Amino acid sequence: MNINQYVLKNQLRPADAVILHKKFMGMVDHFVIYVGNDLSGPKFTANFTKGIKVLPNEEINKQLEKYVPKKIERCPGNNFDRQRAVDRALSRLGEKAYGFFSNNCEHYKNFVHYGKEYSNQVDAAGTTLTATGGLMAVGGVLASKKKTRNWGAVLLILGLGLKYLAERNNNS
Repeated sequence: MNINQYVLKNQLRPADAVILHKKFMGMVDHFVIYVGNDLSGPKFTANFTKGIKVLPNEEINKQLEKYVPKKIERCPGNNFDRQRAVDRALSRLGEKAYGFFSNNCEHYKNFVHYGKEYSNQVDAAGTTLTATGGLMAVGGVLASKKKTRNWGAVLLILGLGLKYLAERNNNS
């Protein structure tokens, strides 16, 4: 299915997000925003390591080879809210401040939809690292295993750092 058919079949409306899941070892989802059509066809924006950009249709088709469309997240609100969301999406074109934990494609999607940057994936990673690190640290202390205790402490601190980043972005 080409991108034109995908847009029609799924009745995408401007500012809807398509959540793509990696086909191989897919632990992280990728988010792209449909911003509407022009003379050359459907237009999507996304935040990649090289920055926020409009994706040419051939690049979208290439992305569909690496990722499987998992879900469509409809932009909340009415047509006015959707237009404001599209304006937010386009306002950041060219920005090159990608950060896996602080400004990734999910942060961008939530900024477009809600005007707030946050990532549930970063929050979940922080929760996992915090719990794992805490258990390792306590287990290492109880078993008198210094290496386990130290690695647990490192993971705990990393997890708390990610939780802090997620919460800070969620509150801004």
